[in-house]
Amino acid sequence: MPPRISVWAYPWDLADEGVDPALDWLADHGFDAIELCPNYHAISTFSPRNRRRSQFYSEQGAVYFPARAERYGRIKPALFSEAEVLAVYEQTSRGAESRGMQLNAWVIGMFQPWLARTYPDTAVENAFGHRSFAATCPAHPDIQTYLPEMLADVCDQYSISGLTLENVGYPDFTYGWVRPRILVHMDAWTQFLAGLCFNEHSMSAARAHGVDPEEVRSSIARELRGCLETVPNPTASQENLPALVAERCEADEEFRGYLEAREQSAVGLVKAIRHALRRSRVRVGVSEASLGWANHGLRLADLLDTIGALMISDPTNNPEVADAQVQTVRDSGTDIEITVNQTAHHEVDPHGPGLVARARRLSEIDPDRVMVYNFGLLAPATLAHAGTVLREHLG
Repeated sequence: MPPRISVWAYPWDLADEGVDPALDWLADHGFDAIELCPNYHAISTFSPRNRRRSQFYSEQGAVYFPARAERYGRIKPALFSEAEVLAVYEQTSRGAESRGMQLNAWVIGMFQPWLARTYPDTAVENAFGHRSFAATCPAHPDIQTYLPEMLADVCDQYSISGLTLENVGYPDFTYGWVRPRILVHMDAWTQFLAGLCFNEHSMSAARAHGVDPEEVRSSIARELRGCLETVPNPTASQENLPALVAERCEADEEFRGYLEAREQSAVGLVKAIRHALRRSRVRVGVSEASLGWANHGLRLADLLDTIGALMISDPTNNPEVADAQVQTVRDSGTDIEITVNQTAHHEVDPHGPGLVARARRLSEIDPDRVMVYNFGLLAPATLAHAGTVLREHLG
């Protein structure tokens, strides 16, 4: 069976074009699914397609469907201010169903600045005790309650087939920063240490795992200070971060335990989401899962009995990792779909042999769904051509 050809879409772009004309255009150009975000992070975009607002700016992110506040606990959804945009999810649900298209939810996890600002105790915190309001901590019990409830809310209201969880684990050090300014050398290992979260709930999770989180925190803070005070060697070879993490875990049991506790928190959130959606029968997918120690705390082996889909990034860019992820899923014997985030921007030669080569690469993987990025950000001619090329090579 050929894969579905889908497209990532922002609600504001659909609202401005009109949901029905947009869905008609997609269907006419070979797309039979759409990935629509019910929430989104801070972003600035330029759309060559949108005639009403070529530029869109959201400073802190928002929720883009009419979430029902009475369902929620302490954390209440921050709804986007435009009623026309909030109406897009219902219109898309009805329109997709009438056209035989599949509607999937594209979900943002921890990169929610509005949430961290409104509820500061949910923000990630580094080893020095300083918070970053770009992202929230997945170990926080209110986050573990809010995100599953938000997804149950959207899936109860609309006909959603599957969802892709983006950044649902721990964020990287500078993820979500606005115009970051770092004038000291920070190699991959230093950035990894700087990105470790020591929010009180991450530390509580470690304590429950038998780890002394205060000692780990103090040790990491000392090491970070040492790294930052070291004169960099400009001729040093590129580091293999996963190998460095694995090496440290072999030598330092407390450090290993702290990372294991992070994994339990991140994977536990995915499990909580699946449990919240058990009656809706929505297929829960993740967009990031590592084969070994993971920056974000999501290890593929720990998710095989939980997820219903694994999204891999454009497999042409990192073929060995993509092939290993696909093989791990298929060897597991579980009912996990393989989905692909396929780029079609100007750097991949979308109107020439570059995109054709990527489509041929996709045919080797035989995915269940290919999602082209992005409806509003690509020129219509480019998106139409991408749909044609993918259909020609994937069926």
